[in-house]
Amino acid sequence: MPNDELLSEIESLFNPEIDDPDLPQREFPHERLEQHYGLNFDYLRQITWEGATNHASTRLCPENERGGIGRLITNEDVPGRLFESGLRIYADSLVQYIDAQSTSTPLRFYPPVILTFWSAFEAMVRHSSLMMLRTCTAIPQTVAEFLREEETYIDGKGRVKTRTRFWPVLDRYFTLLKYGFELDIDRGSQIWQRLEAAKSLRDYYTHVDALESRSISAAQVLEYLESLLLGVIYPSSLAQKSVLMGAVNYYWIWAELGKMTESHLPEGHAEEPFFHSWESWEGRPFLFYCPFKTIDAKRFPNLMEQR
Repeated sequence: MPNDELLSEIESLFNPEIDDPDLPQREFPHERLEQHYGLNFDYLRQITWEGATNHASTRLCPENERGGIGRLITNEDVPGRLFESGLRIYADSLVQYIDAQSTSTPLRFYPPVILTFWSAFEAMVRHSSLMMLRTCTAIPQTVAEFLREEETYIDGKGRVKTRTRFWPVLDRYFTLLKYGFELDIDRGSQIWQRLEAAKSLRDYYTHVDALESRSISAAQVLEYLESLLLGVIYPSSLAQKSVLMGAVNYYWIWAELGKMTESHLPEGHAEEPFFHSWESWEGRPFLFYCPFKTIDAKRFPNLMEQR
């Protein structure tokens, strides 16, 4: 398939043609979500769709509340845009690697996909948490501080102070679902465990283990993307309302990109560090860059010192 044809297919995923622009663009679940995972989407099949002005979850912000809520609304689309950005970066990799002859290439697209998608997830948790705290009643102060990542303490002069206290995003997400949607998620469930595994992969590229060289395949990236999307869609199914509007549409895009991956990438294609599979140093000396001031020249001489 020529690149321009693939580009056209990809563009149609992100900007589908609308037959009637006057009709609302509703969300419909991908069949895999219902058939493979057994999720319930009755809430998406109601006559009044989410986002409609007369939907039960569409609220009116009075004049005196516009300051706080208005500031949140200006960033409302950031989580979704970041999810879309991650999918677009992966789509760019398909165009680059179309019918690639090699099964491995240097790191380029896959780490940014991973980091961008996790950034979207974190942005969603933070934005939804602040929206809940500004609009809901009877939220315990301890819960509010936890979600805002703040801690109240008494300083040396007996004054009440607050300071930043960072908490793991999955702990904050669990708390958001519990107090915002009245969901007690089983953290031992398969879908939650996939979120934990996704976090481990994200952590590798955020805090790279200098002693571990890691190859990341297209299949692993796709699994990672699905894990995060399921982490949003699964609670929505339980609560019968969207934790993040648009997540189901992102899943459709993910599914189609998966089909394109099977069609155009060699099986097992992966990105990896340049030296990941390089074995030329085995059993013999080799040169490496080392710029420090107090190097042990007897153990690690440069060529001039060796001579």
